[in-house]
Amino acid sequence: MDKLIDFVFKNKYRVVFYLFLFFYLTLGILFFASLKFDFFRCTPKNDKNLLKAITNNQADLWYFGEILPYKGFEDSIMAVDGVKLYQALKIVNSLRNYVDFRFLKAGEKFRFKLSKDGKVVERFIYCPNPVIFHILEWDYKSGKYIYSKKVLPTKIRYKLIEGELKTTLNDALKETGVSDNVRNTVNNVIECFVPIRTSARRGDKFKVLLEERVFDGRVVLPEKVLYACYNGKKTGRKEAFYYREADEKSSYNGHYSADGKALIASAFRYPLRRIHVTSTFGWRRHPVTGKRSFHNGVDYRARVGEPVFAVYNGVVIQTGYSKYNGKFIVIKHPGNIKTYYLHLSRILVRKGLNVKAGQIIGRTGATGRVNGPHLHFGIRDARGKWVNPLLKRMIATPKLKGKRLKEFKKQVEEIRKILKSIEKEKLKG
Repeated sequence: MDKLIDFVFKNKYRVVFYLFLFFYLTLGILFFASLKFDFFRCTPKNDKNLLKAITNNQADLWYFGEILPYKGFEDSIMAVDGVKLYQALKIVNSLRNYVDFRFLKAGEKFRFKLSKDGKVVERFIYCPNPVIFHILEWDYKSGKYIYSKKVLPTKIRYKLIEGELKTTLNDALKETGVSDNVRNTVNNVIECFVPIRTSARRGDKFKVLLEERVFDGRVVLPEKVLYACYNGKKTGRKEAFYYREADEKSSYNGHYSADGKALIASAFRYPLRRIHVTSTFGWRRHPVTGKRSFHNGVDYRARVGEPVFAVYNGVVIQTGYSKYNGKFIVIKHPGNIKTYYLHLSRILVRKGLNVKAGQIIGRTGATGRVNGPHLHFGIRDARGKWVNPLLKRMIATPKLKGKRLKEFKKQVEEIRKILKSIEKEKLKG
């Protein structure tokens, strides 16, 4: 014992060094062991570990990345070392029908695993938020990706926002602390039935009912504005209710007045019953050629044979077939505006025919140069310039009818019940 004490005192610096080295090595081993453990537990059947594992950088042919600011999906994937253009295109083309790329946000995580030879991305996981996982698994037999989606359970929470105008509606909404997404939605909804610039007055009041999705104690999905009410001195009381169908991509989903009328006074209709954008307007990497080119319209996901509607009253000025556009229709509208409908399977109108907004003019298809069935929709203004269709305010119908109106009225009653319940709780508190 005396010899040991004597050794420690004579070599105290060396002993301290070895103790620190042992301590940090132990911590390092425990840390990496925990990462590996989470990684091997990260399977589609065990979703709870998916989020934790995807945010960690574990090796062995697995790579991780995130959506980069002002970059598309392809470029964000290719920014990760080891990824080739053809691999990125396969991933993006396989996700187009399931992910709406309009809503990509910088910082969203993705992770993928390469084959041993580096030629195939065998597994790809994209997480737009903490509870949704889009998963691609490479099937060697078919030479295609198999898609699956995993959604972790969330709790629904309702929140009532109330405020009063001192200057502008936008400033009043900012004071309540709501997100930019909610603020923009409420502004757009209220401005549909209240001319804010001319009719808003100091002291006007508003109410907004939000539906929040909560996971692990925090809101993880964009809040849904279920109800918006504006009570003004000049305008009186105006209300808007959110209607939704089982299909979250239905073009009928949106805000309506209590009697089912569309809030937007627009004659433009959606060209499809279901709206899922697979490729936006502007510069992009072409899904077939991989080359950068200007996309002069918007691509909507569609199965072959779905009805295509004229978006506005007009006259058919051209129908036909071309190598790249496939079967197509061009309609001229008042003001010399033209709309284009490409890659159709069937054309149901002829040149010179007058059509009305909402009239079926054709069926969706996969003709021309495409990588799958969809509708390409384009708009040219009076000067012949291509304009972004997504900037055009469109509606599915001027007023809900039949089964939809009946279902909408049920949803209105449910929203009113939620409002009453929240207000009762406030009185108790």
